[in-house]
Amino acid sequence: MGIRVLEAQPDLAEGLSPEEEADARRHAVAVLESLDPGPWEPSDGYALDPAFLGLLLVDGMISRDIELGGRRCSELLGPGDLLRPWDYDEGATASVPVESAWTVHEPARLAVLDGRFARVACRYPELIAKLIGRTLRRSRWLSILLTISSMPRVDARVQALLWHLADRWGHVTLDGVVVPVRLTHDMIGRLVGAHRPSVTTALSELSRAGRISRLPHGWLLRGDPPAATMSAQSPRRARAALRAVDAASVLSVLPAGSLLG
Repeated sequence: MGIRVLEAQPDLAEGLSPEEEADARRHAVAVLESLDPGPWEPSDGYALDPAFLGLLLVDGMISRDIELGGRRCSELLGPGDLLRPWDYDEGATASVPVESAWTVHEPARLAVLDGRFARVACRYPELIAKLIGRTLRRSRWLSILLTISSMPRVDARVQALLWHLADRWGHVTLDGVVVPVRLTHDMIGRLVGAHRPSVTTALSELSRAGRISRLPHGWLLRGDPPAATMSAQSPRRARAALRAVDAASVLSVLPAGSLLG
């Protein structure tokens, strides 16, 4: 079964002229794979094609779990993410060996961007650039998760995580922002670097404060994103920002080239 990639992911057409977009919609067709919930072992055959671009997650939720030293952390992947599972593990050659596993949490569909698709897509540099952007976006999201996991309070980590997911897949309603992602307490703990009991306590506190509510299909977020309140509660960061502004003001009046030695 095939799928027209630009119909499934319309934003990949940004930058194309109307004529190019119409042409790409007709010809940029990928094989479609369906995944049932449960453990997933990506096919070893993908890596045999040197022109293989990756697997584009059309819908559903998948996690990649990493275990090291008895601790596990997770990355949550959803619609629009580009995967190359065969690139991740170095096995016995890694200085710090880790074990990884993939889990399908909701029925998922993957567009297989193989060599045949790549040769068609290369006619449209804007499309290739968008796909490269998907991989860079994942690295930025992982950096955000790493920062969230370093926050001292677990309730702040959980709230920041849910708002981060809202930026990715949420939508605004009259009651608040709905995040249509079903997460167990254990999964939230792996995403924010906390034990499950601490996550349960944090969720209860946030619920009592009216900040979040559990929905059958995800979460409801109320009030302002945590960035608005965190900036007001961090005088140290405010003082650092003022020092940076003062330094910039001094540099702006120095003669050109005076810092080049």
